[in-house]
Amino acid sequence: MAARFADQEIVLVGDECDQTIFLSCPADGIDAARLETLHELGRGMVVLGLPEPVARRLELPAPWNATDGRREVKLTAPIDAAVGIEGGWSLRDRALTMRVASDPGSRSSDIKIPGHVYPALIGERPRNAAAAAIELARLSGRAPGVALCAVVDRHGREASLRDARADEQLRALEVASPAELQSGWLASHADELSVSCALPTTDGIFRAVGYGALDDDAPTVALIHGDPAGSETPLVHVHVACLFGDVFGSLLCDCGPQFDKAVSEIAAEGAGVIIYAKPQQPAPAACARRERINAVVVAGLLRAAGVSRIRLLDDRGESGLREQLRTCGLEVAA
Repeated sequence: MAARFADQEIVLVGDECDQTIFLSCPADGIDAARLETLHELGRGMVVLGLPEPVARRLELPAPWNATDGRREVKLTAPIDAAVGIEGGWSLRDRALTMRVASDPGSRSSDIKIPGHVYPALIGERPRNAAAAAIELARLSGRAPGVALCAVVDRHGREASLRDARADEQLRALEVASPAELQSGWLASHADELSVSCALPTTDGIFRAVGYGALDDDAPTVALIHGDPAGSETPLVHVHVACLFGDVFGSLLCDCGPQFDKAVSEIAAEGAGVIIYAKPQQPAPAACARRERINAVVVAGLLRAAGVSRIRLLDDRGESGLREQLRTCGLEVAA
């Protein structure tokens, strides 16, 4: 995927859970023809996605919709390249402005306001489709700037990924998963976002890695035994924190015995990982085993441990964890 993006190919960025699906390509090499294709395929407005540090370097004004939490992108004042444009309206001029603004060497003197290209300020963590496109540019070795076009239907409504894939032309494009890109980002930043220590247990030595929550992420701990990265398909157990079962030994659920069993089996195997995760919406008065957890964080910690293919001790039944982890870039053995 990164190689295709590096070659200036247009890709679809988004998962089924994303409100907005984007068409995207690197902005540092965009031309008039590519800009026209983006608009024709997506039917939406084409904007220039820039990470916040780049926006600060260019001294762009604060976004006008910064307080609207529903928006994936924060639009700021439109810009033009300071030199080389002929009015600003043409596709050629707008492509030039995007190339100039995304150039790592550009400064505020290289652009002018007002103009004809809307920059969209995007957070660096790939939590949604727009931010995932920025991460894809980074992984592909391109400058941190992307052309983004929201995919809309003929009535102007935002299209889902399923709707987009139903379109014959869009179906031919590669799809970049924000969940996979975010879990990869978490894995690469694990040293900055977590703390670790040795944890002696009656079943052997584990390494405990505590992930420090960001934004609305629940705290998560990875208990690593042996060298799971050296195993072809290490054993993994994802355990949802259960106050009554784990701490008080409640007989109303089997969470405590289940956790003990996972520790024993992984220790016996010699290597493996236990992920101890709090649910996204904890239910303190009941067993939370079937509550949703953040699969992106789980996958990120597993990938940080060098694990890419796993065997799940328990997929938590109807929770869909197996498929969620696959969406995050892990291979889950049957």
